Amino acid sequence: MDTSLYRAAMEGNTEILNQNKNLLENQLTPNNNTVLHVAAQFGHIQSVMEILNMCPSMYRKVNSQGDTSLHIAAREGHSTIVRALIEYANALDEELENGVGTAKDMMRMSNEVKDTALHEAVRNHHPIAVQLLTQEDPEFCHPANNAEETPLYVAAERGYVGLVFVILETCTVPAYGGPGGRTALHSAVIHNLEGCTRKLLQWKPALSKEADAYGWTPLHYAARFGYVLRARDLLNADKSVAYIADKDDKKTALHLAASQGHVRVIEELTSHCMDCWEIVDGRGQNMLHIAVKYGKKGAIKFILQNFPLSSLINQKDVDGNTPLHLLAASDCYEAGLVKHPKADMMAFNNDSLTPLDVVCSNKSVEPWGFTKRNFTNAGANLGRRDVFSRDKDEIVTKERHHVLENVLPIDIRRSADTHLIVAALITTATFAAGFTVPGGYDARQGLDHGTAILARKAAFKAFVITDFMAMIFSTTVMLIYFVVAGASDRDKFLRHYASAYYLIVIAVGAMVLAFITGMYAVLAHSLGLAIALCVIGCLSFPVNYFLLRKA
Repeated sequence: MDTSLYRAAMEGNTEILNQNKNLLENQLTPNNNTVLHVAAQFGHIQSVMEILNMCPSMYRKVNSQGDTSLHIAAREGHSTIVRALIEYANALDEELENGVGTAKDMMRMSNEVKDTALHEAVRNHHPIAVQLLTQEDPEFCHPANNAEETPLYVAAERGYVGLVFVILETCTVPAYGGPGGRTALHSAVIHNLEGCTRKLLQWKPALSKEADAYGWTPLHYAARFGYVLRARDLLNADKSVAYIADKDDKKTALHLAASQGHVRVIEELTSHCMDCWEIVDGRGQNMLHIAVKYGKKGAIKFILQNFPLSSLINQKDVDGNTPLHLLAASDCYEAGLVKHPKADMMAFNNDSLTPLDVVCSNKSVEPWGFTKRNFTNAGANLGRRDVFSRDKDEIVTKERHHVLENVLPIDIRRSADTHLIVAALITTATFAAGFTVPGGYDARQGLDHGTAILARKAAFKAFVITDFMAMIFSTTVMLIYFVVAGASDRDKFLRHYASAYYLIVIAVGAMVLAFITGMYAVLAHSLGLAIALCVIGCLSFPVNYFLLRKA
């Protein structure tokens, strides 16, 4: 394109455009943009009108991406130009005797990726342009582009709630689909948009039951992400959606909520559909099976407290496993399930194994997790069915398992090294603190020469005791690892590892207490500051306990 013409279109210089009106028709940029495209891009309404007067047919011309000048104006949000192009096309309609709907035809034109002008206006969040385009052609459904996106879906996905309202209130039959078979309601729920979700449900309640390519309804996504209010909106629209299962695993929203441990969603689902807890997935697993399989302790506790356990706790899946079997095979311990009086400890799965059999055969379970003791204390027994074949299998695989059982996981070795470093640091710090006591030593000549100045204070005595405890426990940890350094017995090492873990925790706690009491002893003259430091220090214990429980 001629530089002077491009600059004139870019800056809105209508005088230069008029001087070169014979050249306008054939002037193109490398992307095949006309001067009308350029004027629309930079928002010069007078240039646009002047160009249309000189070259009436230019409004339909497209660039190399298939964009018309309306696409460009809608993308940039130049609503005055969008309005001008629509009015110009309507004026052409009136001039034609039989009217061919020029304006609507222009607005329905799509580019190379099948985006209409409305796609562009919605994607770039230009509300006025969206309103102009939808009001001019309310009967058009605005179909999906090559990416399977409709304008309504794009608005919902990007959280443009106002644009969703405009489209729904203006268009009579707007398309609402998106990629992967999702609808605009799927997207609104996924992004937890309250107003958008409720507006879509008000517009078309049946959307709540439409599933995507995976068979997931919007309720599945609400359950997956734990959006209890969105789940409530969907259930209020149609509670039967709670019974819809997905395609592959036949899981309902309740199963997904259990797998993620979203207790409030489970409560919401079962309050609307009291019998939906009976549904099992494609593997015959109920919600308790699934909560156990994914180690969701909060969900397990809630289920144990609120549902008929005779139908859940002993129900078997396609492999014959009860929730207890799955619990025994995992590294998650929930005492309420193991010790529950309705739990059948002698239930056999399809491999003729009881939960205790599963525990004993699970070589990956660590000593502080599921041990034989956890189940035997709850009254569990070995099944002892199929003894002969098990003995034969044990003989065949004994040598291979012997090697595997004595190989320590790399993460355990690294953790043991960390224990040793921490123990050494605690020993060093507490040993030094024992001889550089708070308050110092009495330098005066006499019977008390060389003794601790604060020795008679209770806080100082507490400091000495806790400092000594921290040093003893940390040195014990160092001794434990020294003893088992060359051990070849995996189980023996793991037992000592568990002991060292708890001793390290105690040593750290004792060291913190030593610091608190030492500070209190030297700050006794400033009681307010001393108490404040004690309170802050003591707050570390519940925080550390919470972190250890989560670990």
